[in-house]
Amino acid sequence: MKSMFRSLALLSRLTYLRYTLLGELFTNRRFVVGFTIFIGLVLFSYIGSLYAYPDPWDISIYVGSTICAYEYRYLPPSLGHPLGTDQGCRDIFTWLVVGLKNSLYIAVIAAMISTTIATILGLIAGYRGGLLDDIINFLANFLMVIPMFIVLLMLVSYIPPEARTSLLVAIVIGITSWPGPARVVRSMVMQHRSADYIDIAKLTNFSTIEIILKEILPNVASYIFLIYINSFSQAIFAEVGIGALGYGPWDAVTLGRTFNNIIGGGLIFVGAWWSFTTVGLVVVMLSYSLLLVNLGLQHVFNPRLKLTYYAV
Repeated sequence: MKSMFRSLALLSRLTYLRYTLLGELFTNRRFVVGFTIFIGLVLFSYIGSLYAYPDPWDISIYVGSTICAYEYRYLPPSLGHPLGTDQGCRDIFTWLVVGLKNSLYIAVIAAMISTTIATILGLIAGYRGGLLDDIINFLANFLMVIPMFIVLLMLVSYIPPEARTSLLVAIVIGITSWPGPARVVRSMVMQHRSADYIDIAKLTNFSTIEIILKEILPNVASYIFLIYINSFSQAIFAEVGIGALGYGPWDAVTLGRTFNNIIGGGLIFVGAWWSFTTVGLVVVMLSYSLLLVNLGLQHVFNPRLKLTYYAV
């Protein structure tokens, strides 16, 4: 009898969880697939680094000296080198897992900076309006017209290589990718500022900061989270782009620098397809997983998409 009541209690809890936000997320196929792929890549970067060589630059661990002998160059995949070696006798698998971990670190910081700037400016411009809104909106529109990747490339190219750290690159990526998200936040805030609950907050003598932080921000927080995920994906592509061109961080191996090493070392021309194919597949799967997560979250957070889905 007790076991039956326990089973009924567990079933009721599972039923309740199904209709919560967490339950809706993990019953959305797009979110589950994307989240699984993303977590798998994160685990691959951290667990794979445990089986990789300690230093991506140190070849003496398996070569036996600091001089790269010819017989250790362009080795095919093996147990000791799952993705072979490059022109400098370096292990490509080590570069991949270490580069993925460092690129994720850069993307986390860059997306945080970009989303923070966009949220602050979007909240102020969307709620206050007037001249301040015109200035912020004009600046965002002006910067969106300019190819920001070219601006990013120009900024990092003027930084001396020894000063081009992972943190600095993340900051530069973050401060050059806020205009689009700021416009999205501004438009959402403009929809909320004329709502009835804002008028009630004004009647109760809420200050402007209190209205923004206590009334508007919680209502747009879910969309800001979506903006962060989108900024995270864009930061990955930005780092890979500037790194592949040779302007990535100088103090760490990243996915972009791995691409630069593969292209500059001629691995494509010697037929080492496994090297650039694997690195490219990791970048594609990382971006694809974040896209699925974003689409899944939109279905959960946006009631209109739910109604469209059920109507279809």
